[in-house]
Amino acid sequence: MKVEDVMSFLVDHRAPNVTPGYVAEQLLSMSWIIDPKDGAQIFETGKEWLKSDDPFRVEVAIGLENLTYLADSWEELVELAEPLKEKFPTMVADIDAWMARAEASYERRRTGSFWDDYKPH
Repeated sequence: MKVEDVMSFLVDHRAPNVTPGYVAEQLLSMSWIIDPKDGAQIFETGKEWLKSDDPFRVEVAIGLENLTYLADSWEELVELAEPLKEKFPTMVADIDAWMARAEASYERRRTGSFWDDYKPH
């Protein structure tokens, strides 16, 4: 069985009140307990879901981005995200919030300065 099939099964057979964020959380947790190659497929599938016509899958993919990188660069992520605003006008605020969260992570990834923003309590 392929990871992308499991992901689609979870989305297609979810309970009525399950949110995209909850599915993303479960997929992120799953990525830690399966073979790394298969875990990476979760993020590859998420990247493909950003190109989907299914708003639920797009929102799950956006949730995956919170703890990982669905694109190799900030520029690539912008190219994936911008068409979503036209395709799903009701999601514009969510997409903007997602991009705002992701931008700093991609900048730290580019510069290698993960701890620059760290402030101890």
